[in-house]
Amino acid sequence: MEKISFVIPCYRSEATLPGVVREIQDTMKTMEAYTYEIILINDCSPDDTFGTIRRLCGENENITGINLSKNFGQHSA
Repeated sequence: MEKISFVIPCYRSEATLPGVVREIQDTMKTMEAYTYEIILINDCSPDDTFGTIRRLCGENENITGINLSKNFGQHSA
């Protein structure tokens, strides 16, 4: 079984992350030949993006959260 990795830099994404993750999960349910992981990278967001990431990680073992100590920008994140 092949694995698909979604790496998503996050900045001010507290409100939108649950919907993005749900959309990925719904799509992956239709692709039974694949497993997946979602890596959410908080780029030192000033809102509670990392709190949302931590909650999503607790709800799904396929999600990993990374919290950067300063804002590195989308491409570096």
